[in-house]
Amino acid sequence: MTYDSLLARSLACAVLGLGISAPSLGADNNSNTLDADVAELKRAFVALQAQNRALADRVQALEAEKLARQPATGLPAPATATAPTDSAAPAANTAATASAQDDDLARRVRELELSRMAQADATRSIIRDSMSKLGSKINQAVTLGGAIEVRTGKQQDFSGPTVTATRLSTAELDLEIQANPWSVAHLVMGYTDGSDVTFRNTQGFESGVDRFTVDTATITIGDLQRFPIYMKAGRMTLGFGSSTGVHRADVLSIESPLTTDAFETRRDAIGFGFGLPTPPLTRSPPPVLVPPVRPQVLAPLLGTAGRGMGYVPVPERPVPRTPVSFPPDPPPFYGDVVFYESHNVGNTRDFSHNVNGRLGYRTHGHCGKRYSEIRSTDLFCPWSLDVSVDYLSSVFDSRFLSAEYRPFLNQLGTVRGLASTLKMSLGPWQLVGEWNGATERAVFRDGAGATVSILPSAWQLAVGYQFDWNPWIEAVGAQGTYAAIGYSETRDLAGAIQLLNGSRSRVGALPYARWTLTAGEWVQEGLKLQLEYSRTTDYPVHQGGTGGTAEGLQMTVTYSW
Repeated sequence: MTYDSLLARSLACAVLGLGISAPSLGADNNSNTLDADVAELKRAFVALQAQNRALADRVQALEAEKLARQPATGLPAPATATAPTDSAAPAANTAATASAQDDDLARRVRELELSRMAQADATRSIIRDSMSKLGSKINQAVTLGGAIEVRTGKQQDFSGPTVTATRLSTAELDLEIQANPWSVAHLVMGYTDGSDVTFRNTQGFESGVDRFTVDTATITIGDLQRFPIYMKAGRMTLGFGSSTGVHRADVLSIESPLTTDAFETRRDAIGFGFGLPTPPLTRSPPPVLVPPVRPQVLAPLLGTAGRGMGYVPVPERPVPRTPVSFPPDPPPFYGDVVFYESHNVGNTRDFSHNVNGRLGYRTHGHCGKRYSEIRSTDLFCPWSLDVSVDYLSSVFDSRFLSAEYRPFLNQLGTVRGLASTLKMSLGPWQLVGEWNGATERAVFRDGAGATVSILPSAWQLAVGYQFDWNPWIEAVGAQGTYAAIGYSETRDLAGAIQLLNGSRSRVGALPYARWTLTAGEWVQEGLKLQLEYSRTTDYPVHQGGTGGTAEGLQMTVTYSW
């Protein structure tokens, strides 16, 4: 490859890198750090252009000098059988001098080429660092995230038959918008397969319609790092139990625990929260180079299999790790009070009877050691603890109970509930314990005319373990290879009888117990594979269930960004 072609390709790469960074260059100046990066990128690019021009001029001059000497030294000396005369010696010396000058010229051109490539690499490094700091941001105010998940496997029913299916289980877009330091908005839009609501089509048949709906949309005003009170409004998942409405962030299993199935509550609401004490203003801790977490099973196996079939990966220059700045510690005491819109029949409950509240405490420690001193043998360091207690005006405002017991809601009124959650991490271990339930009985008459009195509740216990663990890992299962086991159980949720077109139908039923055994691995950045075995048990016949047991084996492929 000639130097001219190398120079042209390097300039094209630099111009392409600048074009990719153009959105960040034209965005509003809301971040001093990003402005500095953009200014540095501009300076580097201008300097690179000047150096390219100087190098191009220098190389052209050297090549012209070389071509000017070629007529004098390019012709071969005539062959002769006689000994060289005295006049041949100066010619030989001239040829040797010209050859040495050509070698020196080639060396100088090579040095210029190496210098040019080093400058291009430095500029690409600046562009790459600037883009990595921008990350998933669409611009300086909007950050994009989301996930796509496909689930396949076979699941046995309580009645006996096994169903095999493959479906798109998640298609989600997450947007975080922060136009100023004191307020932030979150928007989560998700895919719904249409099986929950049917519509009459043009042929007169009831069918589901795929939809892309707003899952949650909230506005938060305040910053607990600087002020102890904040306000939050919008459509949100209420704080009742461990669920936050984002399955992949809450649990390590494919199947949700029965606590989430029964009591996850999403409503339009407005309220206030607090965090105490407000942390003192300090300098941000310096960024650190976090050791990578390596996948332990699938990725190495796939690499070995690929090399065995003759695949030879293209050599790539290793990308230097980017220092990570960890967020400051949140206030240890926290809580909120939220007023939400219920789904009760007739809207007979006023605003003051739709209340959700939470009170919690969180702390952490590292056993008096620096993170660099903690080893894998320190199974309980660092550690963290988060304990919370929640209140809800009526557990029948949850997504499951409000839908399944809709025919009976006008008989129930408010059925108050409490929840308690414990989340703990000990080195590579993660532990979650939770209990959700009603504090007073719900009494109603079902479709068969029988009086039903229930006190619905559920609890769960889950343990997760992270392989190739290091103390900088913030969440077990967020990278590398992990395994988890979970058990959850319900009470008084065997269901009720509803008459549909004169026939008896069981509604409002959840399994009695569920076991899950899960293994997962992030094969590549953003790409996760999970495999899970589950065993589910129904309520006994005398309590209204089938008494059956169902087993399932499922796999998911998830891409997150």
